[in-house]
Amino acid sequence: MFIDPSVLIVALIAVVAGSALQSMSGFGLAVIASPVLVIINPNFLPGPILALGCILSLLNCIRYRQQLHFGNIKLALLARVPGSILGILLLAILPPAFFAVGFSLLIITSVLLTYQRLDIHHGKKNLVIAGFFSGLMGTTTSVGGPPIALVYQNSNLSTLRAELGLFFLIGTLVSLAMLFASGNINYAHVQLTLPLVPAIFVGFGISFYLDKYLGQRYLKPIIAAISLTSCGIILLKAFFY
Repeated sequence: MFIDPSVLIVALIAVVAGSALQSMSGFGLAVIASPVLVIINPNFLPGPILALGCILSLLNCIRYRQQLHFGNIKLALLARVPGSILGILLLAILPPAFFAVGFSLLIITSVLLTYQRLDIHHGKKNLVIAGFFSGLMGTTTSVGGPPIALVYQNSNLSTLRAELGLFFLIGTLVSLAMLFASGNINYAHVQLTLPLVPAIFVGFGISFYLDKYLGQRYLKPIIAAISLTSCGIILLKAFFY
């Protein structure tokens, strides 16, 4: 199951942009790249996107290793496990169209929330709730970032980048293991994933330049517009095709 070369270019650009955003802000690969990839091929959801995110999270953990504190995200990671298990069960009983629509609505909601100033404290209860829903959303739609990012939104940027990177690395590994064990990942998904892996490294490298010279605020409106447009297309396809 290979991607047509002309379409592959679009997919590579989307992954590069999403990787750069996540490396700068702590999350974002799924927000910007996933809608584009799902339009190209619905089989990108959720396994291949999670696999790409896992690689990027490892790179960011290495980059921000000095700010890593496992104890801060331990509760969120523990809560992610039952959320992921529930996600696996939902994948078995609900139709694919449900996840396409739910996926799009989650992306739209996460984009809108980036423009809000919500006073959510970085406490144990919120970490548990965020971890659970991150596991549920990440396993079913590959978009597990918004819940945990909301809890960390008022944290120091270096801490946010480091600890979200570690959370996504361990969390996506758990989700991928469960997807594999339940038969939701196969060789076709590997074929979809491998051509896009170089784009992860390119986006990660570009983030060093963007972080130094441009800053996240210049990219935010463009990213929001691309994400919302892509989700609109997915919703139209789900309802009218």
